[in-house]
Amino acid sequence: MSALLSPATDLLDELRQLFPFELDDFQIRAIQVLAAGESVVVCAPTGSGKTLIGEYAIYRALSQGKRVFYTTPLKALSNQKFRDFGQQFGPERVGLLTGDISINRDAPVLVMTTEIFRNMLYGTPISLAVQRYAYGERDDGTEFSEGEVDPLRDVQAVILDECHYMNDQQRGTVWEEAIIYCPPTIQLIALSATLANSDQLTDWMNQVHGPTHLIDSNHRPVPLQFHFANHKGLFPLLEQTESGQWVRNRRLKSKRPNSHEPSWAGVPDIAQVLENLRQRDMLPAIYFIFSRKGCDMAVASVRDLDLIASEEERQQLAEQIDRFCRETPEAVRRDQLDALYRGIAAHHAGMLPAWKGLVEHLFQQGLVKLVFATETLAAGINMPARTTVISSLSKRTDTGHRLLTASEFMQMSGRAGRRGKDIIGHVVTVQSPFEGAQEAARLATSGADPLVSQFTPTYGMVLNLLQKHSLEAARDLINRSFGQYLLSLQKLPAQQEIQHTRAELQEIDRILANVSDEDIARYEKMQAQRREERRILRYLLKQREAEPDPTLRLLAFPHIHAQEEKIRALEAQIRENPAHQVGKKLLGLREKRQRLLKRLEHLERQSDSVQELRWQQFMALVGVLQDFNCLQEYQPTDSGEVVAALRGDNELWLALALLSGECQGCAPHHLAGVVAALVSEAPRSGTYSRLRTSGLVEDVLHGLRGLRRQLFRSQRQHQVFHVPIGFEPSLAGIVEHWAQGIPWETLEASTNLDAGDLVRLIRRTLDLLSQIPYVPHLPAELRENARQAQKMLDRFPVSELI
Repeated sequence: MSALLSPATDLLDELRQLFPFELDDFQIRAIQVLAAGESVVVCAPTGSGKTLIGEYAIYRALSQGKRVFYTTPLKALSNQKFRDFGQQFGPERVGLLTGDISINRDAPVLVMTTEIFRNMLYGTPISLAVQRYAYGERDDGTEFSEGEVDPLRDVQAVILDECHYMNDQQRGTVWEEAIIYCPPTIQLIALSATLANSDQLTDWMNQVHGPTHLIDSNHRPVPLQFHFANHKGLFPLLEQTESGQWVRNRRLKSKRPNSHEPSWAGVPDIAQVLENLRQRDMLPAIYFIFSRKGCDMAVASVRDLDLIASEEERQQLAEQIDRFCRETPEAVRRDQLDALYRGIAAHHAGMLPAWKGLVEHLFQQGLVKLVFATETLAAGINMPARTTVISSLSKRTDTGHRLLTASEFMQMSGRAGRRGKDIIGHVVTVQSPFEGAQEAARLATSGADPLVSQFTPTYGMVLNLLQKHSLEAARDLINRSFGQYLLSLQKLPAQQEIQHTRAELQEIDRILANVSDEDIARYEKMQAQRREERRILRYLLKQREAEPDPTLRLLAFPHIHAQEEKIRALEAQIRENPAHQVGKKLLGLREKRQRLLKRLEHLERQSDSVQELRWQQFMALVGVLQDFNCLQEYQPTDSGEVVAALRGDNELWLALALLSGECQGCAPHHLAGVVAALVSEAPRSGTYSRLRTSGLVEDVLHGLRGLRRQLFRSQRQHQVFHVPIGFEPSLAGIVEHWAQGIPWETLEASTNLDAGDLVRLIRRTLDLLSQIPYVPHLPAELRENARQAQKMLDRFPVSELI
């Protein structure tokens, strides 16, 4: 670490001290921006070395006695970075905050989830106190004091890893808030996969945070080669034209099998694909399959395959697996243990975190050669392979079956090619019943998807902003979102039309400036009178011509002359009227002005409706909060402070349940069951559990149903449709029994939930229980019961191993 603490006079000399290898151009340019004291957005392919830029920021901060926050979207990724940085910079220098885990939180390098960082930035006395004392650091129940701590003290830079998660529907809002609220004195380092609109992200950060530079790179240190697998073998997916463009290999079918052929015609089985990989030395590989069941079935389908080539590797692998089985027998996936000894594993959210951690560790060492994984493995976990196999180019979602997006395809493809180990990374796409080479080639040659905004106000956001800001200031913050910025770009044509319309109106108003409405009224009246007098003149002239008697014709002359004089006098008055200066265009200009005013009103109303969408959502939430006495006008009440201190899908619902008094008399294990019902995700169809909740928990949940109906009515009245009101009593018994000490094996045997889903259910419950002791205005008994319930639930294999 000596190089870390000895400042270099020249930046390039400093980099040579820190990194004993040649840096890529984009890494040097990004570091130069940081050295100049400005923020940076770095967009580069997966595996290209973006993390090194964050590592430089850490080295620099440590050498200057400053701090760095490293934020990630996932707890698993935060845990991994915590381990990696602990080895790299020393465990005493690195801390971890992930919501329910707090380790060395005052360390100069603090790894955390982006949500934790956002919570710090709200900057209210309540949120600062909760941040400081949460997760067991103060357990004496004492009251919070304002201004007691500055969580951003000495923070020089914040690294936002996997910044493309702004696209995530559930997490995207947190990322935007973090960027908007972060003080401009702190450098932001946004690390992202390739984006189609990285320039827009950078321009937005320039506007809302401060000077920010874009470093965009398409360079991959290990280039990718794309292949296509069908029942005939493995073939190049792409070929290069004379102009240098990559297109689909013409020897491959452009369409999926014809409708008269069996749907599985041309589709290779897994064994065929793997045999091709073995023959071509393309292992280790990650084989992406978009279902847990599919991953498990794939492991079972290769029961005769052994990928361990040497006895030395076999011994190393067996030693580590045996040790894991001895130390954590509850976490062993017995049905896949044999496959693991043969270098084959599955990896998906249905597995216990400890077992997945073992698979990751063995794969990183090169001892596991093949992992069948769902796409969650592509989301930032460091498991590079020589080859990635993408078994299908479409997947089922909540809204139906759809093709992969270009970004999803790139994220999985990017896991191929290990820097320093492979010359080329391989991406294998597979013929499926639904897609063929044409779809594969299109995805392989597509550009990245653009970043969109998922910014959506929440009850917690409303109350945290109003604790510190006026309503007008909160409105300004809401209107600084990335979504608002993108809308402003989309509205440019409409804004230009508004400006053009206003300019036309100004010109008409200039022309009509000296003409009053009275002048126009008189002018139009005289014009009408002149037309009538001219009609009379024409009549007199016609009568004279028709008179056969010459004497009578002569007698008509005085009348005609008088009428002509009358018209001349009227015309003189018309010429003297200010409206006459405008001339014959007057009527047309007035009509045009009316049309333009209507058009301008329509354009501005349309623009305002789009502009104010998020603010309308914000104010709708304000209305609901006022209904439940959480806001007195626009000031949070005691109940509002409870809502503001909580995190969840619907903070108001959680607060109302805790404040209702229904939980009085609940023992800790009862409270665990109630909280589980409030935070559980809706189970998949067909899910069952033989573990029932106790009578007391049933009574509490029954009492909360009426409160939930009230909240439903209020949300519907205020048109709040984007905030769910979670309530899933069917799985609460699982958590209640786990809190009472039921063995893990018995728990698993009592439900058809996957082990990973069981852990996620209990950890979601733990997350809310861990907040309750530090939420103001709650009964002391409820806080203490929450502490006890935490201790009952947080045991292996639920407790995380860092």
